[in-house]
Amino acid sequence: MKGSIKLGTVFGIPIKLHFTLIFIVILVAWSIGANVLLLADMLGIEDPGITTGLQSYTIGLVLAVGLFVSVLIHEMAHSIVSIKNGIKVNEISLWLFGGVSALEEIPRDPNLEIKVSAVGPLSSLGIALFCFIGGMLTTHGILTFMLLYTSFINFFLAGFNLIPAFPMDGGRILRALLAKKYPYIKATKAAADVGKAFAVLLGIIGLFFNIFLILIAFFIYIAASQESQSVLFKEVLSRINVRNIMSEDVKTVSPDITIEEFIKIVIKLHHTGFPVVSSGKVVGIVTMSDSKKVPDDMIYTTKVGQVMEENIICVSPDDNVGDIWETMMKEQFGRFPVMDGDELVGIITRSDILHSFNVLSEVEKVREEEF
Repeated sequence: MKGSIKLGTVFGIPIKLHFTLIFIVILVAWSIGANVLLLADMLGIEDPGITTGLQSYTIGLVLAVGLFVSVLIHEMAHSIVSIKNGIKVNEISLWLFGGVSALEEIPRDPNLEIKVSAVGPLSSLGIALFCFIGGMLTTHGILTFMLLYTSFINFFLAGFNLIPAFPMDGGRILRALLAKKYPYIKATKAAADVGKAFAVLLGIIGLFFNIFLILIAFFIYIAASQESQSVLFKEVLSRINVRNIMSEDVKTVSPDITIEEFIKIVIKLHHTGFPVVSSGKVVGIVTMSDSKKVPDDMIYTTKVGQVMEENIICVSPDDNVGDIWETMMKEQFGRFPVMDGDELVGIITRSDILHSFNVLSEVEKVREEEF
């Protein structure tokens, strides 16, 4: 997630903090500090022994940080179960709306997805029960307040995440249950539709009570839509191999031509990127973006070999297009040479994949209408 700084690593998982978290911690700390006596009364604590001012805002700051520690534990629970089941976790990010565990892949086995999804709310519930018991046993007013407030927040966190609306944990559990009976795409779409409906309802409530709820609703709606589209993309593209959509008539350039010559080739052939071949071997990829890095007065002397991307990824004709798309998005490359052994047999671009997806998704719609 852009705008994040790495705090450290836990169980081999990078923990990152997004700058928006600072804003929400300050907001929560201020809200608690300004309403500490009212909150204590709501929790059934008649005299917490807290004075308004510096002390109340300090307690608010501690509880705000504690909230995100709870969120971190929630996300760590997801991540640890994922790792134990062979799913790589790229990072955990803490940001404006809580936490996100970036899994390498979403479990396709419904039972595993239920397990991974449910453990987060269960961990929040565990924290809530622990703090509640501690708050009931202690006689120190301030400590009682802090423990009971943390308990309440974690009960809320567990309950909110169990709402059966995508992308919350409850929505993922709903998707997994539906996937036991229906195709994965259909199950995902149904769970995402529930998530979007919930987001609309939450947004309407936010109009009358709290504008922050509108922001949460917007995030839920967008996340549900993106998840549904991502699964559709992966599912549709996984049905074809690279050889089905690659361009076989591959135009290549030499690393020894100048940038001026390269630009003329781009204009003539209407392609923006080419494999660079030397002595029959692919040695790089050069694009218009690479040529733009060269000052205008140097395009006559600078060679393609000086600006080309040498760390290229080559794919096989038998590779799955769904996997290729994920690699493209991860590495931010727009095209891959297709190699059959040492022979260049084609090239696959982002445009090729998007065009194929549009065609295949239309076929999918026709099939759904027929059946």
